Amino acid sequence: MKFRNYLETISGISIYPLISLIIFFLFFVSLLVFVLRMDKKTLKKLESMPLNDGVIKKGILTVAVLLMISVSAFAQAPIAEIQNISGTEIVLYLLLVVSFFVAVQLVITLASALSTLNKFTKNKKAAQSKTRETISWWRKFAGMSVMPADEKHLIIEGHDYDGIHELDNRMPPWLQSLFAGTIVIAIAYFAYYYSGIGDFQLAELDKEMAQAEIDKKIYMEKVGASMDENNVAQLTDPAIVSEGKKTFQEKCSACHGMDGGGTVGPNLTDNYWLHGTGIKNIFKTIKYGVPEKGMISWEKQLSPTDIQKVASYVMTLKGSTPANPKEPQGELMTDEKIAAN
Repeated sequence: MKFRNYLETISGISIYPLISLIIFFLFFVSLLVFVLRMDKKTLKKLESMPLNDGVIKKGILTVAVLLMISVSAFAQAPIAEIQNISGTEIVLYLLLVVSFFVAVQLVITLASALSTLNKFTKNKKAAQSKTRETISWWRKFAGMSVMPADEKHLIIEGHDYDGIHELDNRMPPWLQSLFAGTIVIAIAYFAYYYSGIGDFQLAELDKEMAQAEIDKKIYMEKVGASMDENNVAQLTDPAIVSEGKKTFQEKCSACHGMDGGGTVGPNLTDNYWLHGTGIKNIFKTIKYGVPEKGMISWEKQLSPTDIQKVASYVMTLKGSTPANPKEPQGELMTDEKIAAN
């Protein structure tokens, strides 16, 4: 017959019944998993709810019509060809037809069940929405969205301690947000610092120290502009005093010697002073000079800060031992007079 001829032209036709059985088995297992995962309360309510009228009858009628069509297809074939069909081929054909009809019936039944469940879920959500209208967004965010009267379905059976029941509550939204925020911050931190955009602590410290030095110089220049012999103070930082020593050896050593022992100018290492001792008098002498004795004014060549550094270095020369000290000049300054200046 024609149907048999069509089947014989298809390669691997023997595997199709097996595929049909596998599809039917997977479909049945999926339906079983879906049913088992449903809430028990939902199933109990569904038991008392009838399916849509006429759905099952329509499914049975559809199967009957398909059977009649199949029988008519056999009837149209010549009797001789039907007699030549083996028993195995008949079983194969019937298996294909039955599998198809069962699958169709299951699809119809499942569609009806899903439709009923969808209606029930909508009604349940509508009822819950009416109850939740009285709950503020803050209570929801704090994890208190369940009213005390509705906590019965959250009780964990067997977890009753002295009348205190344990509830199967979900993690509150604020804690979920905090947990998710830590993950986002960690990813952003890693991307920022390990991509080279951000600096690690040591590199950041080096940059801050460099910026501090710049700010310090700016401050010293700003303060030095208003500094004079009346408000100058002695510097004690070894690094700054060494800068004053370098300036002294460049500018002042021609008259006072590299070690301050004196040549043309007086000895700066003893206790005899011509123009007073102390940081203020030394600052004033360097700034205005002593023109009648050949010492020029350094006011226009050195900034007030540089003069302060040089004067602070000169203060450290007292009591040192130069190689060729010049004889004392000026007035002997005692410790009391030095302290007064």
